Amino acid sequence: MNLLSDCITYIRRIIKSPSNTTISDSLLIDYINRFWLMDVDARIQTFDLKTKYSFLTTPGQDKYNMPLYDIQTESPTQDPQNINFFPVYQGFMGPAYVNGVPVSFQTQKSLFFSGYQNISQSPMILGTGDGSSGPYNFQIPIIGQQVPPNPPYNCILRGHVDITGIISTNQNEDPPLVTNAEIQANSTFIQSIPVTSVDSAVYINSIDSTGTNVEVRDSGQFLDTNINLGLLMEPGKAPNGNLPLPNGYSTSFIITGVTQAAQAVVSVINTLVAGTIVQISDILGMTELFGTYTVVSATPTTITLNVDSTTFTAYISGGVVSVSMNVINYFNGRVNNLFFPSTIPSGANIYATVNFFQQGLPRSILFYNNVLTLRSPPALQYLIELDAYLSPAAFLNTSSAIPFGYMTEYIARGAARKILSDTGDVEQFQFYEPFFIEQELLVWKRSQRQWTATRTETLYSRGNRYGRNGYGNFNGSTF
Repeated sequence: MNLLSDCITYIRRIIKSPSNTTISDSLLIDYINRFWLMDVDARIQTFDLKTKYSFLTTPGQDKYNMPLYDIQTESPTQDPQNINFFPVYQGFMGPAYVNGVPVSFQTQKSLFFSGYQNISQSPMILGTGDGSSGPYNFQIPIIGQQVPPNPPYNCILRGHVDITGIISTNQNEDPPLVTNAEIQANSTFIQSIPVTSVDSAVYINSIDSTGTNVEVRDSGQFLDTNINLGLLMEPGKAPNGNLPLPNGYSTSFIITGVTQAAQAVVSVINTLVAGTIVQISDILGMTELFGTYTVVSATPTTITLNVDSTTFTAYISGGVVSVSMNVINYFNGRVNNLFFPSTIPSGANIYATVNFFQQGLPRSILFYNNVLTLRSPPALQYLIELDAYLSPAAFLNTSSAIPFGYMTEYIARGAARKILSDTGDVEQFQFYEPFFIEQELLVWKRSQRQWTATRTETLYSRGNRYGRNGYGNFNGSTF
């Protein structure tokens, strides 16, 4: 049984087009997809498409996008030309559970944030300008910071990219990760995300010599080498105005020699400047040098580090100087090697505005703009479980679609209805409309039989609940 083939056959009978000569199978499949994706979920919500959605949280990450289908094809041998990325689910609903504990589920921001306010501290002075654009290194104060986090009890809320922004990258990767190769190639990947899709949570600002604001924000994008290092960007105007900061985000250089001296001199062709924080690794011989250091001075062929290597083992060969620039570590509040878009005058204050949150077991979930927001931010990898409505699209030609076989004629008539509407065949459209409505009612009625089997709760009937005080939790509250 192949539901896709059955749908195509039904459509051809309705529109009186038995072959590919007048209208191709590819175009029919496009109409099927458009009807299923754009019309069905708005017209009816069937009981059969209801399922459970579950995922594990990432420590410190408070926002999670609705998952997307990967690239779909109309058949295994054809190009992916019908559906690229599309939400797997139509929406989420309660009940919601975190590690089996029932929690509040909200769809209104006002209710959710009335209990979990994102209160920003007064702008904190991180440092002052030194007459240059960078590099600047700051520490945002976090009490009880731990690196690596185990667990990170305090954290800074992080920037986020919504579904529209993920789709714009042409990569089904959430959150977006930027590779060193893309950075080295000056890729426009980090600028492909619309300004309106970025929800920033970290703001660092100062003024330039003319009194104009100089601002950078986190972008919801991360280095692929460390997904806790958020990329800072210069905000711009819509649609794609956000700009990468000077000198990029990650680079590395090959070491050819290291001296044994009060301040180690590393032979390496580089583009670094004094004040840059670097990581040394992969050296053969002087393994004591592995670690993080500040560049005291630099030339195009050497860098001098703030470390006494006099007693270290002699250098033999190899080694890499790695640099992460214009990033923020959300767990320890460290901003390394920040280069502003313009020069910060000497003595000018540099401020930061962030949201602190203590992490723990999330007690409430907000579903808004296809994003699930958790409060508190998770301290560990918790299991989240929700009810959800499927939005099955391009799998009609697979065995996974067999449970939806009773909807085949409804889907075919819906697609044919769109074709007749587009071609202006009013007579045929009006003739077949009652049959379309009939199929929709039959599909809807099947779902209603399931819904009516469950007793509706009233003020005088709480339904089947367990636990103290008749509620499904331990303290009698409804969260």
